[in-house]
Amino acid sequence: MNPQGHELFQAFHRIKKASMGIIHKNFSHDLKPHEFFMLSTLKKLLTEQEDDAAKNQTDVPPGIKVSELSRVISISMPGVSQTISALEKHGYVKRIASNQDRRLVYVNLTGSGKQLEADASKSCYQIYDEAALLLGEKDTQSLIHLLDKLTVAFDQIDHNQIDQ
Repeated sequence: MNPQGHELFQAFHRIKKASMGIIHKNFSHDLKPHEFFMLSTLKKLLTEQEDDAAKNQTDVPPGIKVSELSRVISISMPGVSQTISALEKHGYVKRIASNQDRRLVYVNLTGSGKQLEADASKSCYQIYDEAALLLGEKDTQSLIHLLDKLTVAFDQIDHNQIDQ
C-alpha cells in the first residue's frame, strides 16, 4: 500500500469528520448526517427532474423513485427506505405511490423539508466560505485545482476498473 494514498484517505476522513461535525452541531434538528445527505440529494435530483421536464416539455413526475435514490447514492433499497422513513417521521419527506403501479414509490420533499434543506445548504456554504477566508485566496484556488485533479484521477481509476 502506498503510504501517501493512506495519508490522503485519512486527510479526507478528517475533513469529513470536522466539516460534518460543525454542520451537524450548527444545524442538527434531530437528524443524522446521512439524513441531511439524503435531503440534499433528493433536492438536487428533484431540481434536475424539473429542469429536464421543462426542457423537454414533459410532465414532472411526482417525485424521485426510491430505486433512483438507491442507485444515485449507492445505498441499498432497504437502507434508503429506512432513511426515508426517519425523514418521513419528522415530516420532511412524503412517499407517493404510483397510480399505475402500486410497487412504484416516489419520494418528494414537504414544505418543511424544502426549508430545512435550504437552511442546511446555506449553513454548509457559510462554513466553507469561512474556511476559504481562513485559507486565503491563493491556497483556496490551489486546493480547488488539486481537488479537481483528484476527481479526474478517480474518474480514470473508475474507467480503468470498468475496462478490466
